Amino acid sequence: MAWEEFERNGTTGVSGDEPVDEIMLALKRISTAYEDRFSRKPTVDEVLYALETVLTTHPSRYVSDTKGLKLGEIIIKPNDHEKGLDDIDTTQYEGVYTEATIPGYYVVLQRSPNEHNQSKTEIIKIPVLELEKDTLICKYEILKHDITDEMAQLLIKNVLLNEYCDNYYRNQANMIDFINLKFNTHHQILYK
Repeated sequence: MAWEEFERNGTTGVSGDEPVDEIMLALKRISTAYEDRFSRKPTVDEVLYALETVLTTHPSRYVSDTKGLKLGEIIIKPNDHEKGLDDIDTTQYEGVYTEATIPGYYVVLQRSPNEHNQSKTEIIKIPVLELEKDTLICKYEILKHDITDEMAQLLIKNVLLNEYCDNYYRNQANMIDFINLKFNTHHQILYK
């Protein structure tokens, strides 16, 4: 069995014939199952969702670098993720507070593209939005698979904090600490 070092996106590692062969066999079995059930191969998003689900269930069973685990959508970005943040039409989203559960939470909703359908879909749940000294802590969970961290943070800042909250926190906080609850990753930005 041949093992070789590699570098990918600034990270080095070791791989070889056996791990590549095992992944190939697993993907062939997954592809066959999709073809049997749906008469098509799986999409990249479906494969990545399965990978993320397995790795985030018990990450220490499968990998050694579990801290701040960033998965599929970070490793492989399907073509639709290449659109820039400038391309996001924020008028199609709305920030609100809901008391559907106790305690309530903030949420970013996506409006239906069909103007006759008034339904809205929850895409980002924000259960924690609180001040700690001069930092606004924003813990969020992405509920829609095609929303990236960057998109979520932009939407939270624009449609929730700026529009819905009417810039209430802007005079009280200098920084926003975005915390993705699924991956426990932090990203701090200046609040301007």
